[in-house]
Amino acid sequence: MYKNGEIITSGEKRRIHDGLYGVRTHDPTKVDFGYTLFSSSWSDRAFLMDMNGLVVHTWKVTHSNVSELHDDGNLFTHNCGAWLEEIAPDGAVIWRWEGEAWMTTPNHHDYAWVSSDEIYSLGAVNEAVKPGLYPEGREPEYIRTDIIVRLNRSKQVVWRFSFTDHFEALCELADLPIPIPYHDPQKVNRPGELPPIPAITTAPSPCSPDWAHANTIECLPDTPLGRRDERFKQGNLLFSLRAIDVIGIIDPAKDRIVWAWGPGVLDGQHQPTMLPNGNILIFDNGTYRGHSIIREIDPVTGDSQWEYRDLETFFSPFRSGNQRLPNGNTLICECDAGRLFEVTVDGEVVWDFYNPFIGEGPRHLGKRMHRAVRYTPAQVEPLLATRDDEIVSEIDRDGRRIGNLRNLLRSYRTL
Repeated sequence: MYKNGEIITSGEKRRIHDGLYGVRTHDPTKVDFGYTLFSSSWSDRAFLMDMNGLVVHTWKVTHSNVSELHDDGNLFTHNCGAWLEEIAPDGAVIWRWEGEAWMTTPNHHDYAWVSSDEIYSLGAVNEAVKPGLYPEGREPEYIRTDIIVRLNRSKQVVWRFSFTDHFEALCELADLPIPIPYHDPQKVNRPGELPPIPAITTAPSPCSPDWAHANTIECLPDTPLGRRDERFKQGNLLFSLRAIDVIGIIDPAKDRIVWAWGPGVLDGQHQPTMLPNGNILIFDNGTYRGHSIIREIDPVTGDSQWEYRDLETFFSPFRSGNQRLPNGNTLICECDAGRLFEVTVDGEVVWDFYNPFIGEGPRHLGKRMHRAVRYTPAQVEPLLATRDDEIVSEIDRDGRRIGNLRNLLRSYRTL
């Protein structure tokens, strides 16, 4: 959070919930029916479930936070901090990219497809400290520079972008001073306010090497706004820098940042995504603020067009995501509570689910879920068509034998 002229990046990162796991709320007359893809953060399985919480398919993965279902039924995912890979419905790895020798981290947090042949990967390199980036006397020993690389199916890197190389332009567009005024964590503070700055009797603590902490990249779709204003044109890249409360857009053709926004409003945000109307939907975590807000903003003016908040039950200070559904509802992934829920435009919760899949893999974050995606039945059909399971003992309500998975799912939906 940018408050009183300082960037505050610390904050509580715990969230507890009690009660039953699985689907708790489901109003079939108001939900946007489909199948939801998710995994426990850093776990070793990805799940696809229906609106009743019935798991219809799983994939064995390595260490996933973010996955997506392709049109042919394959799963595309990442081993967070290591590689990108594509997995067939039967679990076979059919494509993998493990980065290049010069990269400290070939992929972290996110990726974005350009076409069926090219993809952007969010990665990182460790470098010498950039002069002017940090307050004097608080420079770390090195910096972690977030980068974006564009590669093809042949695993050739065809474009590279470094956020550190563009930090001056970024700060100018986002109206952040240079050097970036990071709050000294040695100063005691409470969520929601900054106390008077005490007399410093010891040297200020070094700033984090991870000066920006990128967590999202997205290729912009074709929108009416993008046709009017080339900053938001189709193919530009939308990004999120959590540590400095900034979202922005890169024009790859010009190799520069063309728009940035957020300081003074955002607080540790995740997954900005451009909607068909040109507005941007953002999960504003509120790490320091103490409550989360889903914001839909007009990127030209910065004005709020829609918000969802619930001060009593909705707070995820760490990770999370959101998705606008075809019927206008919004799917929200409240990571730290291990909760997925769907709200209407009026803010009514019409579906919610609490993750029961804990203990997934040798190293995981328990119930937490980094992100989730809702797919329509038509989008899931190619995957289900690959399933040749023989159902050996199941009948429908009329006593007729059910022999395959797709018919079994149709039967369950009518019960």
